Amino acid sequence: MTFFLVGMIVLHVLIVVTIYKILYSKRKLFSDRFGMVMAMSCSGILSLVMAMLLHFLLPIQLSFILFLSSVVGGTIGLLLGALVNFQSLLSGFTHGVVGSIMGTMLSAVIQDPSLCSLPPSYTMSLEQSIVTFSLFVTSLVVLTISLVYYSLRV
Repeated sequence: MTFFLVGMIVLHVLIVVTIYKILYSKRKLFSDRFGMVMAMSCSGILSLVMAMLLHFLLPIQLSFILFLSSVVGGTIGLLLGALVNFQSLLSGFTHGVVGSIMGTMLSAVIQDPSLCSLPPSYTMSLEQSIVTFSLFVTSLVVLTISLVYYSLRV
């Protein structure tokens, strides 16, 4: 399970680097508003996924993993928002931090459904839930990044 989660984190880091290179090379083609929308959407979904995977991987206290994932999400938002202007820098940072907080809370509920007064699901084990949600959010990342890439081509 650890190998799977580390592989997923490496895959998402490669996706972040790839989308940053693509957006950096085409940054002169789009307006400030379009760049801000791209920074918000990419940083939000990428930080959500990274925070979720970090919480699954590191079995440490929730407050520390929340801080760590907020730093990671804010960094992703700053990287993607810095391509356009100061306003997109702030919105990318904000969406990165909010996405990372959402990802941490989502993974906490996946690991312990009683946090939200949900009945525990005994039909699926914890490992199956982690793999299912990891693959689902990876498909969301691929869909979001492909839509951003398609919007650059049009």
